[in-house]
Amino acid sequence: MEGSLPIEWDAWIRGRRKEPPSIQELLQNESYRQQIKVKAREAEDKDLALQAKEYAEGLVATPAKTLATGHAASTSFGKQEISEEPSSTGNTFQPGSWMPNPKK
Repeated sequence: MEGSLPIEWDAWIRGRRKEPPSIQELLQNESYRQQIKVKAREAEDKDLALQAKEYAEGLVATPAKTLATGHAASTSFGKQEISEEPSSTGNTFQPGSWMPNPKK
């Protein structure tokens, strides 16, 4: 964080290390932290590109959001709305996929 004490100095002040950090060590560690951030960003970008490709090729279903919560749910995955009419689901019944009409 900006303005916070570097972890190397914090460790020395709290007695977790015997010698105070050198300028070279501080610069080397900061460079390493920046490299890790760049690699993490690259990995995330690669993962997002792969995910977009899989969605485009139809290899992975895009999650649908439920109307009430705005979150994807397994009971309504791929459906835009929950049906009020009963229908035969055979071996594919999902609990919560049909709700009786409360107006009847």
